[in-house]
Amino acid sequence: MDSHLQRAFDAIEQATAGLTATQIGRPQPGRWSIAEILEHLRLAYAVNAAALERIVASGQPKARRPGAMQWIARTLVIDAGYFPRVRAPEATTPAPGLAPEGIVAATLEALQALETALAKAAGRFGEDVPVLNHPYFARLSVRQWRRFHWRHTVHHMKQVQERRPGS
Repeated sequence: MDSHLQRAFDAIEQATAGLTATQIGRPQPGRWSIAEILEHLRLAYAVNAAALERIVASGQPKARRPGAMQWIARTLVIDAGYFPRVRAPEATTPAPGLAPEGIVAATLEALQALETALAKAAGRFGEDVPVLNHPYFARLSVRQWRRFHWRHTVHHMKQVQERRPGS
């Protein structure tokens, strides 16, 4: 596994270690529960992996040039690790009433599948060719997608840590 995605994998394992299904599913008034955070990540990994699989199969990267604001946002998030408060894209918004059982394993499986798709894309197009659009940043390369998913996971694992009992 790529070092960035390995760090994301490790961050999930660390942040969720020892949590019960009850703790993972505990509602958080006005915020996502730990289960919903994990489902958001699982969906992000799965949506990205599926899109990358389609791009690799077609042989044609699908990437548009970013505008100035997209470039600035991409730099802040991917390079600096700053996540402004934004609404999650609809495809990655968890459904209410999510069952917490198995969500950690499902999230880690989706991350592994994403790594597989990114490796295929890197093998087909290279690490630095823009391959796929991000909803907020426009085109990203395989290298940038890996960094994004690592930063995104770490951002959300800080939220998981805040929601752990006794925090």
